Amino acid sequence: MTLSLLLVVPVGGAVGQTQSVAADVGLSARYAGSRIYFDADPTYSNITVSVSGPDGYHGQVYSERRAPSFRLADFGEVADGLYRFEITAATQVYATDRSSREPAGYNGRAPTAQRPREGVSFTGSFRVENGQVLVFDDADQET
Repeated sequence: MTLSLLLVVPVGGAVGQTQSVAADVGLSARYAGSRIYFDADPTYSNITVSVSGPDGYHGQVYSERRAPSFRLADFGEVADGLYRFEITAATQVYATDRSSREPAGYNGRAPTAQRPREGVSFTGSFRVENGQVLVFDDADQET
């Protein structure tokens, strides 16, 4: 089961750089300068953040236990324009595969007995101008 939420940031009306974008799946993003901070439910693991942008920009960070932050300049030149991110994580819930049945006498202790966990994801976008992430106030969208 994968849940996702798409956030599209409008053009115009930038405000302070600490606004949080939250999802109901236990993942969220905060922006400060040229860095994106991600928060995740503390029970999540294997967290991957991917960011893509103009001129072929792409970067990816991974953390086994906690949500990583993402510094745009670590992955190349930061051009002005629209960027997109996706954060994915594994939950503590094991995925169910109804198509396979364990053989009689199987005790689940084989090295490959680890079943995959259900995942969650959160996607969004943001705009960069002069190397800084712009954050928009919801009131600017109501014009």
